[in-house]
Amino acid sequence: MPSIAPGFTRHARLSLIMVPVLLVLAVTSCQTTPEYHPEERTASYTLVGNPGTRVRDSADRQLQDKADDLNGLYLLQEGLAAFKARTALIDFADVSLDLQYYIFANDTSGRIILAKLLAAADRGVRVRLLVDDMGTPVQAPWVATLALHPNISIRIFNPVASRSGLSRQFQQAWYFNRVNHRMHNKLLSADGLAIITGGRNIGDAYFSNDATFFQDVDIFAFGPVVKSATASFDDYWNHPAAVPIHLLFPDSRGSVALDELRQNANELLADVESSQFNRALANTDLARRLQSKTLELEWGRARLYADPPDKTTRRDAVNREDYLVNKLMKVLRTTRERLHISSAYFIPGEEGVAFLDSLVQRGVEVSVLTNALSTTDVAVVHSGYSQYRKPLIEAGVKLWELRLQAGRKQHLQWFAGESNASLHAKSFVIDDDRAIIGSVNLDGRSLLQNTEIGMYVESRAINDQLESTFQAWTHPNYAWQLSLDKDEDLLWNAENDQGQAVVEHHDPESTGWQRFKIWLLSLLPIEQQI
Repeated sequence: MPSIAPGFTRHARLSLIMVPVLLVLAVTSCQTTPEYHPEERTASYTLVGNPGTRVRDSADRQLQDKADDLNGLYLLQEGLAAFKARTALIDFADVSLDLQYYIFANDTSGRIILAKLLAAADRGVRVRLLVDDMGTPVQAPWVATLALHPNISIRIFNPVASRSGLSRQFQQAWYFNRVNHRMHNKLLSADGLAIITGGRNIGDAYFSNDATFFQDVDIFAFGPVVKSATASFDDYWNHPAAVPIHLLFPDSRGSVALDELRQNANELLADVESSQFNRALANTDLARRLQSKTLELEWGRARLYADPPDKTTRRDAVNREDYLVNKLMKVLRTTRERLHISSAYFIPGEEGVAFLDSLVQRGVEVSVLTNALSTTDVAVVHSGYSQYRKPLIEAGVKLWELRLQAGRKQHLQWFAGESNASLHAKSFVIDDDRAIIGSVNLDGRSLLQNTEIGMYVESRAINDQLESTFQAWTHPNYAWQLSLDKDEDLLWNAENDQGQAVVEHHDPESTGWQRFKIWLLSLLPIEQQI
């Protein structure tokens, strides 16, 4: 029988000794997994709310008397506001909800959103949830039970058959050439009329409810750009690599009663009402604006860029001009005065350094904020980035690395206990009138291996807001600015709480062992994979 995602080239990066073992495991998994024939699935497409539905009426009211090419836009810079916006859209939807995420965590935020999706389905809303198999390795059989709801469909993108253990690891290795390419997109659509996209996955760390305080950005939109976003979701949903969840849990359908899940969801939502997280949500500016119906949108033109889903599975059939990176570069080449980049993972490569150098030579102010060794969540990425720090500075690029203490004061306004910062944003401030907000980092994995999504916005107001955020994130209390001393060795410059200059001569807030590991990893020829 075919594998869970048929028709893809096998490529095992293992020794020949392991091949017989992998073959046995692959055959075993096929014996326990139903056959998958994607051509037999019924295609489904976005359902759009009619007049009289809440999102439609709100959108019509906001778009009234606006030019046909304008979009209503709202930048979501705080984690709490980003979570509130998502739950508000879920609560307001009357017709359809479509969610596409790389990571959908089984934590407080994830469970709240699942509970609200179940409640939406109970009131007649059609729910489609698409998650990536690597970012969200669904293991709990109750998720398959959730999909038994007549209004809920769940699909896993580009999966292997096994859900856990050694067999899953072996299958991932056996199908490495396929599973190495992941769906990194982040998108939520309500009634086909309002969307949220950007850098955030679904999980506590992305919504300020965690010891890690992610610095991130999303954008909410009404208007013509929504049609491109929903079309992209439909392309992924109907792609052969989007596998219905019951095929991955063939023996668990009905093992947990849907009524029991509904009861658990109601209990969770009741418990959250008295939680510290809910109190923090209630105090956000967005919550007050939503409750008073005084949310003011900015207006501008926008385009939604997304990689085609075939980038993960049939790369040879995809025109490279359709890659998001090429559309992104066309925009960046038009920069005249200012390019400020926030990228959680930043590995520009020699071509990227040369491109940024060319902008500087044209008189463009180029600044980049990325993670320090102490704030990154993927050490091997930092190893790839570290070798480009000197060439970037020598080219005239202003380079910052986020400090571990960034955002602690803000976090303490909402929650007891300290937090450590990490940059997760992927955004671009272009001149004084344009911006890009999305899921794409400037590294080989985002640009060449994974699929990504991003919104290009022509709006001075959004540009101003994103620039203000960049300035706050690169303040000496928030970030280290890198420079070279007279011997051309790296220096890290910041300020302490008293405003006094602080200078470090090696990666701040790191140990010698951490720095040695980074140096060792930097010797590996894996730049396009990280």
